[in-house]
Amino acid sequence: ANARYYEGRYLAGVAAGRLSKTNLAGYVAGFPIPEVLQGINAFTLGMRSVNPKAQVKVLWLNAWFDPPRERDAAMALFDQGVDVVAFHTASTAVMAAAQARGKMAVAYHSDMRKVAPDAQIVAVTHHWGDYYAARVKAVQAGNWQSGNTWGGVKEGMVRVGDFGPKVPAAVQAEVLARQKDIASGKLKPFAGPITDNEGREVIAAGQALTDAQILAMNFLVSGVQGKVAK
Repeated sequence: ANARYYEGRYLAGVAAGRLSKTNLAGYVAGFPIPEVLQGINAFTLGMRSVNPKAQVKVLWLNAWFDPPRERDAAMALFDQGVDVVAFHTASTAVMAAAQARGKMAVAYHSDMRKVAPDAQIVAVTHHWGDYYAARVKAVQAGNWQSGNTWGGVKEGMVRVGDFGPKVPAAVQAEVLARQKDIASGKLKPFAGPITDNEGREVIAAGQALTDAQILAMNFLVSGVQGKVAK
């Protein structure tokens, strides 16, 4: 089972796009697997949906957990004019770096306001409680079946919230409204037209990437500064 984290990343991008003054965000990334690429791309598309000038710089760590390097990567991004960062690594180091530098950051996996009370703009979190409860009930009822679960905002498995003090009420309302649009299916983060950052059309206007295409993602969208690490 997995979750559609990219839906939360898109929503975090909307918040980042509204709050960035430099039009430049950073992304501290672990490994170039589809789930990470989905997150970077959705975040960039969310940002550019409200701020077409926005760009996202990616730094690859090729590690999931390395707090000193996570911190260094965030600091390097801030030195390059980035004023808001997101990350797909496993510690709170990026949040702490943003707090230390007076910048903004998107928390991942949990509300990280303890570490970054001023820096956190929003947290992308996932919620397995209902899923586990339903699976246990199925086992008890004798109708459990194995299957792939890929739940998102609609299923209540991914959500954004835990807004920090820098996020105006109007932006919070906008993000939560977009979250409802994703839940209802009105908003698809990977709806066309989408072009990759080498100028190739990925999906035309009026169409959206299929789940199979999303799960095999191997490109970076227009607006991302960086390459898919080999």
